Amino acid sequence: MEIRLGQTKDKEEYLTTQKEAFPIMDPNRDAKFFDEKIKNKEIFILEESDEYLGHICFGKHILNPPFAGSVFIEEFAVKEKFRSQGFGTALIKELVNFCKKNKISSIHLGTGEEPNRAIKYYEKMGFKKVGWLKDIDPNSEYSRPQLFYAIMVKDWENPI
Repeated sequence: MEIRLGQTKDKEEYLTTQKEAFPIMDPNRDAKFFDEKIKNKEIFILEESDEYLGHICFGKHILNPPFAGSVFIEEFAVKEKFRSQGFGTALIKELVNFCKKNKISSIHLGTGEEPNRAIKYYEKMGFKKVGWLKDIDPNSEYSRPQLFYAIMVKDWENPI
């Protein structure tokens, strides 16, 4: 297993994985988003034997509130056939190590409000609910309220 920074050559696999994980997402938006993440070096790719397994994209919020001193997980997906094998955990661990190395204190993320597999996974990984956004712009990609979770990097230990 190898985790590395994303490269332009990963775009097709990234888009395929995004479509599988988030079927209603806009592929044009995802393509532009990918380009931005590559430019900013804010995407880790997980491979095994040169096969693309998944990715985690994040935004650095070093100074800008409300997430100052943190990174925010913006996209996180592992291909369906590779789920429940520890690959997502490896991506989270890589992001935690990145944060420790760069003296970033916390990691935040947002997810849909109803109980779902993702929420159970994040809680298992040590993320705690820190907020809730009920009102969503009807023109946004989100059709339901969002929950926000966070972990403090210094306190995180691989719970699995």
